[in-house]
Amino acid sequence: MKSLQIEPLGEAGWESPLLEVGLRTTMLFAPNGSGKTPIIRALASALGFPNKFRNDILEKCKAVVLHAESESKPLTIRRVIGATNTEFYATIDFDGKQTEHHSEGSFSIALFELLGLKPPRLVSNKGEEAQPYISTLLPVFYLIQGYGYSAAYKSPNPFIEDQFAEMVRFAFGLNPKHSYEVKKNLIEEKSALEAQTRKIVGAQRVLEYQSRGVDASDANQAVLLRTVEDLIQQIDALRASVDAKGTASSALSEMLRQKDVQIRARQVELFDLQNRVAGIETIRAEIDGEVKTLGLNEEARRVFTSFQEICRVPNCGLFLGSTESYGKNLLYLKDQIKDLERNSLRAEIRVEQLQERLGELGVERQTLVDNLDSPTTSGVDQLVTAVKALTKQLVDAQSELGRISALKDERSKLFELEKERDRIQDRIDGLSNTGRADNEFKKLRLTLRELTVKWMQTLVTQNVSTNVDIDLNLRFTFGGETIETIGSGGTSSTTIRLVLAIHAALFEAYLSDKSRPFRFLILDTPKQEELHTADLAQYLKELEKMCEANNAQLVFSSTEYDHPIGPKDKRWLPAYSGPDKPMYLGKREDLMVHNTSTTR
Repeated sequence: MKSLQIEPLGEAGWESPLLEVGLRTTMLFAPNGSGKTPIIRALASALGFPNKFRNDILEKCKAVVLHAESESKPLTIRRVIGATNTEFYATIDFDGKQTEHHSEGSFSIALFELLGLKPPRLVSNKGEEAQPYISTLLPVFYLIQGYGYSAAYKSPNPFIEDQFAEMVRFAFGLNPKHSYEVKKNLIEEKSALEAQTRKIVGAQRVLEYQSRGVDASDANQAVLLRTVEDLIQQIDALRASVDAKGTASSALSEMLRQKDVQIRARQVELFDLQNRVAGIETIRAEIDGEVKTLGLNEEARRVFTSFQEICRVPNCGLFLGSTESYGKNLLYLKDQIKDLERNSLRAEIRVEQLQERLGELGVERQTLVDNLDSPTTSGVDQLVTAVKALTKQLVDAQSELGRISALKDERSKLFELEKERDRIQDRIDGLSNTGRADNEFKKLRLTLRELTVKWMQTLVTQNVSTNVDIDLNLRFTFGGETIETIGSGGTSSTTIRLVLAIHAALFEAYLSDKSRPFRFLILDTPKQEELHTADLAQYLKELEKMCEANNAQLVFSSTEYDHPIGPKDKRWLPAYSGPDKPMYLGKREDLMVHNTSTTR
């Protein structure tokens, strides 16, 4: 920053002289009521901070002009003060190019851009998209008189989720904790997960339906393939046979034998399933009895707890163990009943399929018997019957192979769907973990913890633990106590020291990178009656050393402590005669001295 000047509104308006900013320290020293705060607020206003001027400033001042430099290029900002504090109009002239801005958002984006900063898309407190403004970032470098010294971070617009942490991340060039893009992607991925889950459920239903009565094992598939090959050979043999009657009769006899084997196998399976269904019903009846017993026990417990001789106070806890046991046992038994119902349903479906198949096998067997036993049946008829029967078996076997193939295809589809669901879940986990494993932010927190302790000692902060902890939201605690807790005990002096220590720590960590653009710290008149002069003097000396070593600037206003300044520093003194004291703002004819930016 090079210089600051306030323009008057009309001939009777108030102005300031050209106030040159010191290369290291700029000191405002004057009694209360001289207008120090309006000058500091004008400086912040020129940087895009919301106006907070009293009516006399709004009525008598036209604009504030800040001359600065960024990367050796000239920067001039002219901010119109306006009739109310809600208006916004400013121009930015950077390296010969001028832009106009009618909103804080537009101004902030332009200023961030020329400073080489890319504002992240963040999440508001309402879950909507939000962007950082100057008013959200500047409180990291600007302590406002009054409420600015009551907490580690105070902004006039706290609309961003975890705003302090997000602004520090933004200032230090770290990834945001709550990126709106990440949140948007997270919503999309969760929607994709729900859709994928629906697909999987649908595929599972199709698979369950197609797998009913199908033995898809590799062994059964091998048997079916051999059966198909054998049936084809038998049909070819029948067609090529010279002794049609003998060959057909032999084939029919073999098929009849196979039918008897198939019928016996199905009958055995049917008998086992019917026994299983009956057993399931018996077990279910027993579990229902246990559920009723549990219910009676719980009812008895309630009756006992109603007796004052046993439980003299409500919720006495005498039967707490039995209550928890009742809930667990009841849930377990109900789960067992559900499993039994599912198994019973499957068995009943299979029973129906077996009964239907046994009927078909019986009809097929009777046809074979009729053809073999009938004396009127010719050799050709027997041959036709045998070919038809073998062909039907061949079609059935090939159909079964087709069902097995379709079943395997469905399993493969389900497997791919589940793999895609796992990939979506992995992406969700990756998006959900944003900021939790941020090593750079972790390093910053460790650095801030060490520097905060250092600056606490510089300010001689007493009665506060130096066991400083900083969480992911950048909440500072001192031996487990927050600044708000410490301040609630009436120790405002301690609160101010802690706030000053935290901002000095932030500023020192920030200045460690020479490319970062905001190289100033503005302290607007802390309550000096609550700080020992020696402690404040030592604090400012250490800040000055840090600024001089890192090409940074300190702007400080004071009511009681007249801090000595050096050759590279500037002192802003009130230069206009007032009713009872000199003022920082006034009419041109009331100017007392021409040079108010003095060096000492």
